[in-house]
Amino acid sequence: MKLERHLKLSAADVNPSQIRVAFATRDRKHVDQHFGSACSFMIYSITTHSYELIEVAEFAETEQDKNHSKLLTKLELLEGCHAVYSNAIGSAAVRQLLSLGIQPIRSIPGTAIGREIGQLQQAWETDPPIWLAKHLQQHLQQHLQQQPQSADRFAAMEDEGWQE
Repeated sequence: MKLERHLKLSAADVNPSQIRVAFATRDRKHVDQHFGSACSFMIYSITTHSYELIEVAEFAETEQDKNHSKLLTKLELLEGCHAVYSNAIGSAAVRQLLSLGIQPIRSIPGTAIGREIGQLQQAWETDPPIWLAKHLQQHLQQHLQQQPQSADRFAAMEDEGWQE
């Protein structure tokens, strides 16, 4: 499928305390598409307490075939996402998404995107799914690596002129 329209609503920097999640949708309100034949994706930036639509992508209708190369445009679009919701997805697409670090999630046909986001936020607070817990752990490790060690921190403060 060929990318027909692509609207980026936010050029926000990647924030490790948020995730990017895509939804396969025809009506822009519900998860109502098979991944491989999805005519559009809505991509949201999600935190524990908020969400924002950041991208909308629409694909030109093309004849369905068994050629998996039709997925390349979709996979390129979804790079940087942490998960993608759809009604169904083929095994080849699952493997390709997982190799990019994107968790495919099957949604009940017609489920509202807002409901899926709300359930994800609730799970994030109480019992995050494994893929989300892994992302949060990586974020924590990166944050800790950026923090100076205690002795180094005090030496840096002294160098800056801090006194007791």
